[in-house]
Amino acid sequence: MSLNHEHIRAALALPLPGEQAHRKAMSYKRMTSADARQQLQPRESAVVALLFPASGALNLLFIVRPGGDGVHSGQVAFPGGARDEADTSLLATALRELHEETGVEGHSVELLGELSEVYIPPSNFIVKPFVAYAQRQPLFQPAPAEVQQLLSEPLDNLMRPDATRLRSTFLPKYNITLDVPSFDIQGHQLWGATAMIVMELREAIRACAESPY
Repeated sequence: MSLNHEHIRAALALPLPGEQAHRKAMSYKRMTSADARQQLQPRESAVVALLFPASGALNLLFIVRPGGDGVHSGQVAFPGGARDEADTSLLATALRELHEETGVEGHSVELLGELSEVYIPPSNFIVKPFVAYAQRQPLFQPAPAEVQQLLSEPLDNLMRPDATRLRSTFLPKYNITLDVPSFDIQGHQLWGATAMIVMELREAIRACAESPY
């Protein structure tokens, strides 16, 4: 499958698979974002799944969080973070964080659409994913305090049927080890909420390709 950004735009314009897709990458049963909003008063956050051309393919950008004692330290994620009071919308949050973490200006990317919210129990956040496109590979300037490494992966690789596998993973928040559905991104494990977002993007693209409309 050879994808371009117009395929992604068309896929995101259709009804999203949401929870059905999320469950395929879920490492443990999670409360829905709607239930979390009613019961737990979670904080809001937003991320950007940034697509850009590189080496003849459409690539998806990820960051590796610095190590430390935080709940998500050392994990592979999308650029993003918590909503500030000054942010006029969650899209504004996502674009601000994209710039702060990677140096990519919000006005330099094109919004293709959005994906379903995901609730993150360990940090009590609800994350809203946005999908954006840069016409050419950006000149990245990662923030060392927030980004240990930038990774890019051809979207075609993530679409392969064998792109995920179960991987034994220790969850320090719950002091347990589980077999977790994971993607491999250049030797880094991608799992949890970010994998759920990637899975929904993947399922939306597949559904669009199969649509008769």
